[in-house]
Amino acid sequence: MVGSWISFVGFGFGILMTNFGIVAPVQERLRNVTIEPAGELPTVANLVGVSPWVVIAVLIAVGGLWLWRGHRKTYQGGWGWLVTGVAIGIIGVVAWPLSALTGRSFGLSVTEPAYTYVRFLALGQMSALNWASFMGLGIPLGAYVAARAHGEFKWRAPGPQRTLQALGGGVVMGIGAAIAGGCNVGHSLTGVSTLSLTSITASVGIVAGVWSAAAVLFRS
Repeated sequence: MVGSWISFVGFGFGILMTNFGIVAPVQERLRNVTIEPAGELPTVANLVGVSPWVVIAVLIAVGGLWLWRGHRKTYQGGWGWLVTGVAIGIIGVVAWPLSALTGRSFGLSVTEPAYTYVRFLALGQMSALNWASFMGLGIPLGAYVAARAHGEFKWRAPGPQRTLQALGGGVVMGIGAAIAGGCNVGHSLTGVSTLSLTSITASVGIVAGVWSAAAVLFRS
């Protein structure tokens, strides 16, 4: 989808604008009012004063009950959402030690790869490339291989109006991801798995933003 590539370019540009450009003062002002508990990580477990495994056990029980009582639907092709979710979860866990081997103490992320590409291509910073940069390259390559294997690959280009929407939306996403310190992958898939309160807050904001935008764009 060419529109998605255009959106990704806008995403990287939005991050650059926020970290080094005209939006930088807004980011600095918002980060100056960040409140974190002294002496401990801001996680759900620390907030309620219990072991992280207790919180995880509760989440597994609630999630398992929801899956057991949920309505089953036949997927039209490829992997269903449950198998896909488990696969992504395993990849997300493995990403931590593999990334740590290179000196990067974090898991899956998309904001960071986009930022490293912009720094490398626009600013010529060779040092910007890291484990996350090559992980980011693996996403479209893996998608291409999967699409080819299932006979689903084809080029799709949007019209002029949708192209501008993709570019503008990408810029807005980049600004939001830079201010929040991550996107739905870095926060919702990676940060939430560590019970991080900041990632949970960011994820709630992401969902609310998507719902709001969908209500405006697809109201008809």
